[in-house]
Amino acid sequence: MFLPNFSIFKANQTIIDSDWVDFNTVNIKELVSKEKIVFIDITADWCATCQYNKINVLNSNQIEKLFTKYEVIKVKGDWTKPNTKIEKFLQKNNRYGIPFNIIYSKNNPEGIILSEILTKKEVLETIQKIK
Repeated sequence: MFLPNFSIFKANQTIIDSDWVDFNTVNIKELVSKEKIVFIDITADWCATCQYNKINVLNSNQIEKLFTKYEVIKVKGDWTKPNTKIEKFLQKNNRYGIPFNIIYSKNNPEGIILSEILTKKEVLETIQKIK
């Protein structure tokens, strides 16, 4: 099986990704109970759509400013290698593939699932709706 190499997309990601929390270390329910907005991005290096979302939406100035304004806690689940916790999380949300993005808040503790191909407009409208 051929897996494309998307390492070229990672050139500028180290610094940009440094403020993301590791999915494996976070308790989502606890964060939501503290009235935090939590954005979860389940991604992988081999996922072309994930890389598109990262480059064109998640790392854009507009979305970065939005996340800062609303103090959104950004959580990244890296499924580049098999991960049981991520698999169970996806299954719990009736998903079996990636990208998978969901936003939680105290008003939406079950989360709002976003489309696979993100748009800035969708992220903006969802955050404004759940704040």
